[in-house]
Amino acid sequence: MAASPEREEDLSPEVTLIALSDVPTDSARQSDKGEKQFQPSPTVSIFSQARRSSVAKTQQWIQGQSHARKSSAPIVAFFALGLCFSVAHCILYAGLDGKLVGSPAQQENNLRFGTAFAFLSQISLTASVWHTYTLWVWRSVKKEAWPISTLNSMFGADMSVLSLLNVTMMRRFKAGLLIAMLAWSLMFPPFFTTGTLFVNPSVDSHIVNQTVPYPSIANSTDGHLYSFSPSDEGDSSLYKNITTRLFVGPRTILTLLGTAAASQAQILPINPPYNHSSFSIDFFGPAVQCLEAGEDTRNKISSALQAKMSTTTGNATETINAYYGFVPSFDAQGNVTPLPEMRYQWAPHASNELWMVFQRYIDTTKSACDYREYYQVCKLWNATYTLDFAWDNGFQNITGSRALMHEVAYPNDTPPTVSDMAQHAYSAYFWVLANQAVGSFGWFNVSTAEGTNKSIGMIASPIQHNALLGSSDLDVFFDFNEARGACQMPYANLTVPRQQDKDRAKSRRLDELIEELSFNMTISLMHNDLLTHNATRPVTVIEDVNRYGYNQWGLFAPYMLSCVLTLVTVVVGAITGARHGPLPGKDFKDILATSGDPEVAQLARRPHSEGLLVARPMDSEDVDGLVGRPLLRFHVLGD
Repeated sequence: MAASPEREEDLSPEVTLIALSDVPTDSARQSDKGEKQFQPSPTVSIFSQARRSSVAKTQQWIQGQSHARKSSAPIVAFFALGLCFSVAHCILYAGLDGKLVGSPAQQENNLRFGTAFAFLSQISLTASVWHTYTLWVWRSVKKEAWPISTLNSMFGADMSVLSLLNVTMMRRFKAGLLIAMLAWSLMFPPFFTTGTLFVNPSVDSHIVNQTVPYPSIANSTDGHLYSFSPSDEGDSSLYKNITTRLFVGPRTILTLLGTAAASQAQILPINPPYNHSSFSIDFFGPAVQCLEAGEDTRNKISSALQAKMSTTTGNATETINAYYGFVPSFDAQGNVTPLPEMRYQWAPHASNELWMVFQRYIDTTKSACDYREYYQVCKLWNATYTLDFAWDNGFQNITGSRALMHEVAYPNDTPPTVSDMAQHAYSAYFWVLANQAVGSFGWFNVSTAEGTNKSIGMIASPIQHNALLGSSDLDVFFDFNEARGACQMPYANLTVPRQQDKDRAKSRRLDELIEELSFNMTISLMHNDLLTHNATRPVTVIEDVNRYGYNQWGLFAPYMLSCVLTLVTVVVGAITGARHGPLPGKDFKDILATSGDPEVAQLARRPHSEGLLVARPMDSEDVDGLVGRPLLRFHVLGD
């Protein structure tokens, strides 16, 4: 603001600041000259008519682009700061997404940074909006007169939200009211943005080279751990170096593992390298394959079955056979001697084969429920296993495949043959497996002392102790005591125990179940550390961890909405500054400058005076024409 040269020498450093609403007009002074009283106007104009001529000389807002930019600069600057803090907050949380949660101190620091960015963004955007609001207030004040109460609400809107309830503001100051409401609403985004960061339970994996077990059954040096194979001289320590060994049977440790795997119908638990880990390994091991028997084999099985059924056991005669399984023993001429019972001792002419015949339904969809004899042969093979092991907090999951290589014959070593102890170990393995499936299921006629006959079913097989019992190939036996056509309703007339057996076996055929039992038994060898070797393999170790996550839309949406609405007010503020020139702010010097008094205006132009501005009450009589409450007289000390 500039003062006219002719008045400059008259300016005094002490001036009186008078409310413009209390200044009487010229007509009021003339009409009330003798009474020294007047009625204040209900509205106020910053540039009153009484002072307009003098103000024009002493107070001029210099127009120009530099001043327009100066008025808009804080608006743009604070908006830029708020935008930067908002983007920084989004970048911070996006960078933390998926990362491991560190120590409690690191987690707290990340939350502090997020809270700080949210707070700084809020106050920056709010400051930009309030600067725009101030320009809009002065724009409105320049254009028209306002009641004192409305001006109080307009200038106090940033101090109390209740100021927005002024009725006149609602009617005549709608745009400014919206800007003020936006400024107050910017308090809410930090409540949402800081809470978008959260912690998710997750896992972290890394690979380490670790020794892992695998079955040692294919290693000749460990064959004695699986089979009991003494020399023909005995089994004392004096004969350990004799290379020709006689295969007598499996070690009890192998029998125990095989029986447990068969009864549970699953792989026995294996000790994991880590509680939550996985690895892959391949090795050689035994496997069993079951196929339909050839014609010559069928004839031999049928002959063995007829011989069995023709043998009377006491007063019981077998009339119908539903299952018959045995290990064939061959003499020098190739004749077969069935070994239908569990073997507990040396069988020099046995084989690594399991022959069986059973009754299988032809078509369960037909009411006749016809069945026929089915002949099957299972043989021992050497195979390569490729397996994937995984453990998850005690839960074991093993998947993989096997590839058959060659059949393994039964050992019949004679001096000076060097025994292959791996062959002995494989044969011991098959011995244990075959012992789970030999025996018979049949129906017998029993003659009583009274001369009557009774028909009873009899199970003479270890199958009754393992999961093979639930095979669909044994349904005919269990349906013998049901009405004709029971095969069409395999679960309709079953007892609860039989239904449970079928559920455990998933009602599969014997060839599938025996091959699965072979797979389970081979891998279950790893249950006992004595029967394993170690190999170094990459082990994936998985650890339970916590990872950061954040709600993207919960973070982006509040910031996006805040920045877009603030940008609208920035544009409004820039346009206001460009159209109306530099407008006052809410500093005390701006209030002084807009008073319209030349002396006060001159004082406002000297904000950097080395003196101090003080105020003291003055009597109303000191001011011509004014009465009422005491006013303040300002002095510049040291000027």
